[in-house]
Amino acid sequence: MKSRFLRFVSFFLLSILLITACNGTTTVTSRPEQPPLRVTYNLWSGNFPIAIAHEKGFFQQQGVKVEPVYIENYLQSVSAFSAGKSDAIATSMGSIMNIFGKNPDVQIILATDQSAGADVLVVQSDIKSMNDLKGKQIGTKLGDFGELFVTTLLEKNRLTTDDVTLVNVEPESVPARLESGDIQAGNTWEPYTSQAVKAGAQVLVSTKQTPGLLPNVIAFRTSVLRDRPKDIQAFIRAWFQAQDYWKANPEESKTLIAKTLSIKPEEVSTNGVQLSTLQDNLKAFTSGTTEESLYYTAKLYADFYTRTGGLNTAPDIQKLIDPSFVQQLQPGS
Repeated sequence: MKSRFLRFVSFFLLSILLITACNGTTTVTSRPEQPPLRVTYNLWSGNFPIAIAHEKGFFQQQGVKVEPVYIENYLQSVSAFSAGKSDAIATSMGSIMNIFGKNPDVQIILATDQSAGADVLVVQSDIKSMNDLKGKQIGTKLGDFGELFVTTLLEKNRLTTDDVTLVNVEPESVPARLESGDIQAGNTWEPYTSQAVKAGAQVLVSTKQTPGLLPNVIAFRTSVLRDRPKDIQAFIRAWFQAQDYWKANPEESKTLIAKTLSIKPEEVSTNGVQLSTLQDNLKAFTSGTTEESLYYTAKLYADFYTRTGGLNTAPDIQKLIDPSFVQQLQPGS
């Protein structure tokens, strides 16, 4: 009788332990999984490491799920991000400044590249110098980095916007507008530069004459940076892994990118684009007095947009730029 009672007590206590253990296990494994980071990017070769990292599985290798959102037109990509359709965007500093002016809940965490000849001013064949642009119509996206680029080129050649007529034209439309004679010059980039040249236009000047003026960056929403810092670090590691892979395997990468984005392989090129390495980023995320520093360049944009009415008030550059994620990748850190 006593033996039977002890067996019953033992069985009862064991059952309680098993139930407790099962409940404990359920609590741990039921934690919801984080959704993929949605990152918007457009047709710009400096953004292509996103495609490589996704297709080669580098994001997964580094421990983060990423859903690239490719939108060919850069203005549409900015609009999509502004509408809250993604967690991050790879785009120009100028576009980020416009976004930040309307919604300060965004921060730059990575410099992807800078235009070093890729952004150009294409002109009709009879225009041979910047002075020949006097009295002409120049197409560029007004209120954006294109206007700053054109204005800077004019100033470097002792001209002002009073010497020309600036016309609001998207980069994709420049070849057709040039061919029709609607404008005599226009700011654009590949593949639209080649389209314009095939139609008889020529490249007059490029960002080779304005080094560091047009940097491209990746910015995340502040809430995502706050809630998912490890995922952001993993994203950046995968970015540099993809960048290194592209440099080591250019032909394979070209084929992969072309297939992923449904473009021609010859449209995949880093000509005129200087990809930003980790060392470049460490310099970019340090305060400075030249375009080598994102802080300095962001101030140029802020002053320009404030002066031209794109921004009502000058933004806080320190809040726009978050150097911590890049600095954590610094060798020895």
